[in-house]
Order: sequence, then structure tokens, then C-alpha cells
Amino acid sequence: MTPPVVSFIARPNHGKTTVIEKVIPALISRGYKIGTIKHHVHHFEMDKPGKDTWRHKQAGAHTVALSSPTSLGIIKDVTGDSSIEDLASHYFSDMDLVLTEGYKTGPMPKIEVFRKEISPSPLDNRDDTWAAFVTDTLLDSDLPQFSGQDITGLASFLIDAFISSSARQKTRLRVDGKVVPLNTFAESFLRQAVLGMVSSLKGCEAPQKLTLTIDNEYHAGQKKDETHP
Repeated sequence: MTPPVVSFIARPNHGKTTVIEKVIPALISRGYKIGTIKHHVHHFEMDKPGKDTWRHKQAGAHTVALSSPTSLGIIKDVTGDSSIEDLASHYFSDMDLVLTEGYKTGPMPKIEVFRKEISPSPLDNRDDTWAAFVTDTLLDSDLPQFSGQDITGLASFLIDAFISSSARQKTRLRVDGKVVPLNTFAESFLRQAVLGMVSSLKGCEAPQKLTLTIDNEYHAGQKKDETHP
């Protein structure tokens, strides 16, 4: 299951990392498991030169894993930037909430960190993915605003707006890699329809967790070919 994801965004030097660094223990102290994703637009290396895994990578391995009883690290070559949804579903499925640093143009809810002493105004092109501000001044906005010292209030907002609402929702829909928000009726209808059909199959009488993937490319291409021979 894909956990809820919230992106902390800002111009450089506005304190995104500091805010995330403070809110993580505030959420953990309330019993939640928190993951983070740092978005980087340039090439980077996580390994240290000279280490065994670094030597494996330099030798040409496309994927290198370092495994121990307490930790797992993977360095993998990719051909493009991974989507937040894919990262969250593949590597953070056991988290209650994932906080990202960056992804200004991503599809996830955003909390902008703004310091008036650094920039004259918040980011331009604000859209409906903006969820709140962490700011050192009162902004002309109807969105919730928290000071950099009100970490308790920010943590409560994250819990109420994202963790609790996600826990109530039992069904999530992704279309072409994008998470599609479901209202209460749509969520309930899809869940009951799929569970009802699957539970009628032999050996699937009491399903607890389902994953359904529908590949519609073949049928769409076939229909197009039939229409335009």
C-alpha cells in the first residue's frame, strides 16, 4: 500500500531540512513511522571511495546492495527520475507518512517553507497542491500557517490532514502511475465491487489485501487498428 506523501518545498536556504529534521521526532514520539525522500536534480554518489561497494560500482555493476541485520542500502543505475508514487509504494509501504524535500512541480500535497528575511515573497505558480506554510511572517493566504517553532502544531496538522485520513481510506487507485483521489462513494463502490468479485473465486473466499493491475494498452491499440485499418 502506498503511504501518504507530503512534499516540503522552498527556495534555497529557507530551512526545509531544518523543519523536516524537527518534525520527524515529533511524529515518531506519537508512534508513527516516518520515511523521507530527498530529491536531487544532479548526479550524486552515496558511497565512499575505496569502500567495497564503491569498488563494485566502479567495476561496472548496475546495482549494488549493502545488507546487514539492521540496515539495507541499494545503489542502482536508472535512466530517468523515479516518480514519488513509485518510490513510496516500492520502498516505503510500511511507513505511516513519507516526507519529501523538493519536488516543487510534483503532484503531492506541498508545504512551503518561507522566510521573509531571505526572499520577498513565496514561490510563484502556487496551485491547489499547496497545503500549508511554515513561515516567519503572516502571509495573505487562507492555508494553515505555522511558525518554525510551532513543530507541535505542524505535526498535529500532518497527522490530521494526511495520516488519519489515509488510515480511514481502504482503497487507492493509480492510473498510468498517478494516484487518483477517491471520494467516499467511489472508494466504497470500488472496494465492495472488487472484493465481492474476488471473494467468489475459489481459494479467495476471505481476501485481506488485494493488488489489481489492468493493462489497457493492447485493447486500446486493437480498437484503434479496427477503426483505422
